[in-house]
Amino acid sequence: MEGGLASVTGRMLALLPAPRAAALTGGPVTVDLDTTDVEVYGSKKRGGAYNHLGQRVGRPHVAAWAETEVALAADLGSGTDDPRATAPGLLRRALACLPERARRSGRVAVRADAGYFAGALARAARDEHIDFAIGARRIAPLWRLLDGISDDDWHDATGMHGAQVAVAGYCPDWWPAATSLLIRRVALDPGQVSADSRSRRRRTLHPHQRALPIPELATAGTIYGYSFIVTSLDVSAPGKAAAVEHWYRHRTTVENLFRDGKHGAALRHLPSGHVQVNMAWMWGALLAASMAGWLHQLTATTAGRDILAGHGVRGGKAMIATLRWRLIAVSGRLVRHAGQLILRLPPGHSLLAEILARLRALPVPSCPPRPARPRPDPEIANPARSRVSRMPRLMKSLPRRPGRVSKINLCATRGIGSDQSSCLRNRLLEWLRLLFPNEHTQTIRPVKSDSGPHEIA
Repeated sequence: MEGGLASVTGRMLALLPAPRAAALTGGPVTVDLDTTDVEVYGSKKRGGAYNHLGQRVGRPHVAAWAETEVALAADLGSGTDDPRATAPGLLRRALACLPERARRSGRVAVRADAGYFAGALARAARDEHIDFAIGARRIAPLWRLLDGISDDDWHDATGMHGAQVAVAGYCPDWWPAATSLLIRRVALDPGQVSADSRSRRRRTLHPHQRALPIPELATAGTIYGYSFIVTSLDVSAPGKAAAVEHWYRHRTTVENLFRDGKHGAALRHLPSGHVQVNMAWMWGALLAASMAGWLHQLTATTAGRDILAGHGVRGGKAMIATLRWRLIAVSGRLVRHAGQLILRLPPGHSLLAEILARLRALPVPSCPPRPARPRPDPEIANPARSRVSRMPRLMKSLPRRPGRVSKINLCATRGIGSDQSSCLRNRLLEWLRLLFPNEHTQTIRPVKSDSGPHEIA
């Protein structure tokens, strides 16, 4: 399945205009890793387990090409599977499915959230000669690093109001030596912080502020929420650090793939009690989401890397449900005019005609010639049948000598036994007499079998 998706993605790139294809493959090329929980109904279904929310789920683990929103590789685990164990292998398979032009650009990077905070994924990225940006868990050593960062070290982030970024010299054990720590802080209003200690935003606060009640938190001064990113990208200058943080913030592109698969391709549940069937179900949903990505790239109005106009509101990309409503579930009337069949669509449904016109305007793909299928050798396919059934045809092709008639009563050819072997031997002897009349073949006598004598005249 992964190889087929890679092949279609390569064909899609070949159909794109040259500037758009060069913009996609020239970099940056981003591989996103993420998981999502899909609920399973039934306690006896194999491959499901209870997650931290108490739901029995399966867990698709997907690697996607972020710039095209196309799935590259995927696994299906249970609700208790740790994605860090299989992430290095999934990354290698995803890189193998990237087009060759994208791999040659040298600007390939993988990004993942804090659920992948482990050195194995970083080392796998280093071995594949690509960069990485992985979210770090908010552990005590990282909180202690904040005390050594002055106010002058913080610089405004790109495209996020009230956010600032800073760089610290931190490299976890067993990580590549070129690893740096990128820190982002966002100013929060006390009303944005929940009193529940389990809320996600409250967990981003500094431990000293997190322990305060809400009334005291309002008088504690400026409240910041912190996020930590370990990366091998260049963050030596403030502008580069802000650019890396802005790029990493858009890792939620893979979430759009999950949302499209769940809302438009029935990935809201896994229907079967067999893992293989659920795997096929998952791949069907990912294939539908990838088809929406291919259609968006082929039919959107582009200018290099920028999408000028698409068919939806999410970056111009339409979701599967929108495409189904505007392209497939469209009523029409088939009429005949001047000897031709014409499909007339209702008013307001012009997207189908627009997409068909853009698809027809694409260059004709050059398909490689299909290799000739080798014909199987009949002796290999069925040796018992071929040795007997080919003999009469060979005998008919032999030239007959004038003035001499050969008459042979053929025996039954049901398999190869002692009688049939005798028939074959006698036929071969007769062919030798016909081909080499002057040789000493008259001393050889035919062998009689139980099926009757072979008359030779």
